[in-house]
Amino acid sequence: MKYISTVIALMIAFSLTAQKVEYQEGQIMYEDEKIQTIEVRLSPTVSTIKDKFSEWMNDKYDVNLDGKKLLFFNKEYMTAEGVVIPQISPRKMDLRVKVDESEKGNTVLHVFAAYGYNNWITPEDHPYAYDSLKGIVYDFVSEYLPEYYYERIEETEENIEDLKADNNDIEKDLAKNKEDIDKILKENEELRLELEENKSKLKKANENLKVRQNEYKKVQKKVSGM
Repeated sequence: MKYISTVIALMIAFSLTAQKVEYQEGQIMYEDEKIQTIEVRLSPTVSTIKDKFSEWMNDKYDVNLDGKKLLFFNKEYMTAEGVVIPQISPRKMDLRVKVDESEKGNTVLHVFAAYGYNNWITPEDHPYAYDSLKGIVYDFVSEYLPEYYYERIEETEENIEDLKADNNDIEKDLAKNKEDIDKILKENEELRLELEENKSKLKKANENLKVRQNEYKKVQKKVSGM
């Protein structure tokens, strides 16, 4: 068990080394306005990040991004209106999230927020709130990526176990088929010997038939000449 745990830890470490993460201040067009965002770029692409971020915000900060309350949703953005996150500010804010997977090989997470209409949380206007929101996003990524790769490892392990089980079934089928083949070969050999024996008997029977036919003809001649 200790060996398996070590292997899994090494696989996670290798995966995270291969995974490139870029944190930066991004920009996005939202309702015809260029908005500054907290941007995280993941390469190669990782899946399920939208659902996981929604679950994480709900679990950690009681912020609902999954459609149960305070949600205005379209295909591009998840938005929670009028939420309070004390770690950022006691004021109500509107939180918006976009996950962009349109770039080949990349997943880009955009997070931005506002204190009501057009009062965007930016480093210039609300530096403390912006840094706090950035910290939340970074905390999510630091938890999400190891979990994501660990789940992939678990899926691979399950797949390996399924393949092992399939291989065992195939080996059992092969062994049974070999037994059946051996049985058939034995039966065929017995039938071959029986056939050879019958052929020999048939040959002798034909020879006996000819002898008896000749004897019959001789007897007929003798009887007819008397």
